Parts: sequence; structure tokens; C-alpha cells
Amino acid sequence: EVAESTVVERLIRYGDEPNRFGLIHADMRLANLLISNGETRLIDFDDCGLGWFMYDFAAGISFMEDDVRIPELKQAWVRSYRAARDLDAEDESEIETFIMMRRLALLAWIGSHIEVDTAKELAPTFASITAELGRRYLAQLD
Repeated sequence: EVAESTVVERLIRYGDEPNRFGLIHADMRLANLLISNGETRLIDFDDCGLGWFMYDFAAGISFMEDDVRIPELKQAWVRSYRAARDLDAEDESEIETFIMMRRLALLAWIGSHIEVDTAKELAPTFASITAELGRRYLAQLD
């Protein structure tokens, strides 16, 4: 609950100005990329809509937020993002908030879709790992 309320408070403070909020894919992960003849195509636009631009990184690491490579992936994503558009320090500092928000959304999805095979597979450990990620998220804010 503390992680959730912290995410909400930080997002309210972060705001939804046009330089931070607009049309996003919202599910840009490996499962939704097609690679053919050296070209990459994004598919699966059912989650597409208005959202925070930084959320796309969080969506990209869905179901692997506790992977030790996340800091490295985040650095690469930030570097690539900056090659395409501005990214200020506040945007970058809130990426962890978006990761936590996405993780909480996935936890809720698992709870509401427990009949789905993916949810059944993830359910036994997802809540405890999410709790640990929440503790780490709150600790890094101090």
C-alpha cells in the first residue's frame, strides 16, 4: 500500500504536460516485436493510448523487473531515447516510479485473470517479488 500511494503521489507531482504525456504503445516488450530482414516492427496495439512516455520503458521490462540486467537495459533505453527526443533529469528520475506502477498493474492483472495460463504460472511468486521490489523502490527514494 505504501508503494502504491507513493507512486500515485509522485505521478501527480510529475504531471501530464505534453512533453511528458501523450500517445504511447504501453506494451512495447520483446513479445510484441517482429524482426525480419534486419527490420523491427512493433505489433499489438490494444494497450495503445494516452500515457506517460516513461511508461514505455516499464512496459518493456514487464515480468522481468527483478532481473539483474535492468540497470543496464535502463541506461541503454535512456541513451536511445535521448537520441530521438529530450529527456530531462526529472523524467529519468521517475523511471523507477513507472516500473513500480507497471508491476502493480501486472499484479492486479494476475489477480483478475487467474484462469489464464500465464497468470497461473506467475501467481505463486509474483506477489512476494512485487513486495520486495516495492521495498527496494521505497528505499531508493530515501
